[in-house]
Amino acid sequence: MSQSQQSIQQQPSTASRPTGAGQSQPPSTMGGQQFPVRSYLPDEVRATSIDLLNQTLADLSAVTMQLKHAHWNVKGIEFYQLHELFEDLYEDFEPHIDAVAERASALGGRPIGTAGAVAQQTTIPPLSHARVDGQSMLREVADRLAVLDANLYQHIETANQQGDLDTADLLNEVSRDVTKAQWFVESHLQVPQSQGGQQRGAPQQGAPAQQR
Repeated sequence: MSQSQQSIQQQPSTASRPTGAGQSQPPSTMGGQQFPVRSYLPDEVRATSIDLLNQTLADLSAVTMQLKHAHWNVKGIEFYQLHELFEDLYEDFEPHIDAVAERASALGGRPIGTAGAVAQQTTIPPLSHARVDGQSMLREVADRLAVLDANLYQHIETANQQGDLDTADLLNEVSRDVTKAQWFVESHLQVPQSQGGQQRGAPQQGAPAQQR
């Protein structure tokens, strides 16, 4: 792993819980509105949208790199399946990084593109380097996708409320792929239920377990 990739993985995050809702921090003015553009959007709207886009760019870049980390490092009986899954999700997310960055630039902003800036800005918790088994990695990735999904929802709401429909539409496209990825990952963690609502193989309530 390169030094820049390690800095994204190891940098501490400001998000204390990987559960998602309400965990995004206020967008900073790191990117800011730097260049004049001929846009119908007022300056203050563009400045807000640039901040939303840069926050999305940082979070999306962090999750995408974590997916590549999971692809490289996952171990266990499900190795091949999960190795391929994490790679597929990485490839789905990567084009969104460029689209989000270009939207920020089109509004007159400066997209954040360095490993250090991403590590400083992101709200996504780092992955544990100690956990490499498939189920642990799936749970960690699912937690971080949930944070990204919740942050995107808030950013879409803000962009819609201020009338920047193009930015809202772009973030909606990202959100759809994030939601799909969350489904793919969580499906590996969901235990099938029997018709009676009990997990398969679990003893019925009040019934003694079968003696071996």
